[in-house]
Formats: sequence, structure tokens, C-alpha cells
Amino acid sequence: MFKDRKTLYYLGLFTAGLLLYKLVDNIGGVLQFFSTLMSMMTPFFIAFFIAYLLRPLVNALEARLFSRQRLRRLYSILIVYTLFLGLIFIVITVITPRIIDSVSTLLAGLPQYIAGTEQWVRGHVLEQEWFAQSGIDARVGEFLSSASSQISEFVRLILNNLLSGLLSITTTLLNLVIGFIVSIYLLKDKEAIGRGTQKILVALLGQSRAASIVDFVKRIDTTFSQYFVGVILDAMIIGSIVFVGLLILQSPFALLAALVVGVTNVIPYFGPFIGMLFVGLITLFVSPMQALWNVLFIFIIQQLDGYYIGPKVIGNKVGIGPLWIIFAIIIGGGFFGLIGMFIAVPVVAVIKTAFDSYIERRLSSK
Repeated sequence: MFKDRKTLYYLGLFTAGLLLYKLVDNIGGVLQFFSTLMSMMTPFFIAFFIAYLLRPLVNALEARLFSRQRLRRLYSILIVYTLFLGLIFIVITVITPRIIDSVSTLLAGLPQYIAGTEQWVRGHVLEQEWFAQSGIDARVGEFLSSASSQISEFVRLILNNLLSGLLSITTTLLNLVIGFIVSIYLLKDKEAIGRGTQKILVALLGQSRAASIVDFVKRIDTTFSQYFVGVILDAMIIGSIVFVGLLILQSPFALLAALVVGVTNVIPYFGPFIGMLFVGLITLFVSPMQALWNVLFIFIIQQLDGYYIGPKVIGNKVGIGPLWIIFAIIIGGGFFGLIGMFIAVPVVAVIKTAFDSYIERRLSSK
């Protein structure tokens, strides 16, 4: 009936337009459907993340420690997942309760800390004769009162979000358990999964296009894997150093401060500053002099990380310049918050890789 290609073209165009109209007209239902679908897929996303994170360790053990064993994959997975479970157990039973206790204590004493800090500044700065003679002490006092209120709300917002995030972990325990189990099968059968996916691509797209896609995915995998593992390892190192250092300095909330510094350290350029600012603020409420020492110590550690630890652990894994990194962080953070800032850099690196490959193909064809 529709042998005329032009008729088929217009029919397809009309169908696509009608489908687009119905999607826009029912955008609420469409978004709800995808939200429900994403919620149902959460265990599989968790499984993929765990498998992707632990795969380098499994590969290393398989290649070096059990290279001659017939069940080397099984032994490697068993060791890595035992260590991973031990780490999770420590986080749940030791670290998380202490973090929650620190956040609760800080929130409960926040008004008192704010008042004490304001009193210290007034007594050591505003009431000094040289400052009073300048004639700006009254205005500074008003600014200090206003700033104290704003800082209090800022810190309270951050701590409440952190506390709710820690508490929400317990509500997703089922997803974590399912994801953990599925991740074992992903690592165990990763070659079979890869071969099956490649066969489907060849059947649908042909040998040449399938090979190009597989090659591109391998390049993406290399970029993401090296970057994520390096950044997370670097964050753990910096967080541990900061924790030990703050304990030596007898700083309050050392574990909470180290956690924030470690988490924010995964964000290039902005993250270290955010972590240092947060630690300075929460310590400022207890002791301004202690806050100064803490900020100075963290600044030194971050410089050490920037010039020595980071290049050794992470290296230049993404191959993009500082301007593109800053651009990626701003865009990723604007759309997806902290997670967006974390994944933005490798995503932009992948886009750049795809664009470079396209340019190379265009140039080679001329």
C-alpha cells in the first residue's frame, strides 16, 4: 500500500509529531513513569557502581596473586568482597554513629557557639581602643550580628542535609543488599556479558559500526575507571591524613571534619576550598584560634595533595584543561548537585574524546 517512499516519509513524520505531542501533553505522567522506573532500577545502578569500583582490585588479584589458579576469578572476588564488607561494617557500626552524634551535638549547641564566637570577636577586636577610634565599630557590630545569623543558618542547612543523608542510608538497605549480590554476578560474568552485548551490536548495526562502538566504549571505560578509582583513593588518603592531624591538634568534631574534607575533595578546584571553609566555620564556633590552626593545617595538606599526592594517585587521567574542568563542574553542579560535580569531569572528557574521534575521521576521509 505504502510503496511510495515519500508517502512513508510523511507518514513517519506525522507519527513522530503525534507521539511528541502526546508526550508533551502528558509530561507529568511521562516524568512520573521515568521516576518510578529509575526507582525500580536503583539496585542495578548500585550493583553497576560497586562492580565498577571493585573491578580493578579483582583484576589485580586475578592477574598477580591467583594467575595459575583455575578458580582465580572466584578467589579474587571472595577476597575483595570480604574486605569491602568489612569496610561497610566499620562504616555502619563505628563511623556513622559518631558522625550522627557529632552533627547532633553541633546542631544542639549551635546558638551557644554562635553567641560565644560573637562575644569573642567583640571582646578581642571591637572593644579595643584602636578599633573604637576608627569610628566603624558600630557598623562592624551590626554586620557581625547579621553575619552570625546567616552563618548559623548556612551551617544548620549543611548539617541537616548531612544528617538526613546519613539517616537515609538505612532506609535503602534492601537496595544495597540486592545491588551487592547483583554486582558479584556482574564481575563473575563480565566477559560473557561483554560478548553478548557485542553480538547484539553486530546483529543490529553490522561489524564495522559495532567495532567502532566497542572501541569507543573501551576508551570511555578507561577514562571513567582510572579517574573514579584515583579520585576516591585520593579522597580517602586526604580524609585519613586530616583526621589524624585534627586529632593531634585536639580539634573538636575531627571525624566529621575529615569526612567533609574527604567528600568535597573529589570535586576539583572548588571542593578543597569548600571543605576547608566548612571545617573553619564549625571550629570557629568553639575556638577561633583552633579554627585558624585547623584551616592552616588543611590548607597545607591540600597543597601537598595538589602538588604531590594527587598527581601520583590520579595523574592526568582525563586529558582536559582547567577551563573545561571548571566549566564541567559548574554545569554538573547546577543540574545534579554534588554527584553532578563529581561525574562532570569524566563526562566532559568522554565528550571531548568523541569529538576528537569525529574530527580525526573527518580529516582522514579528506
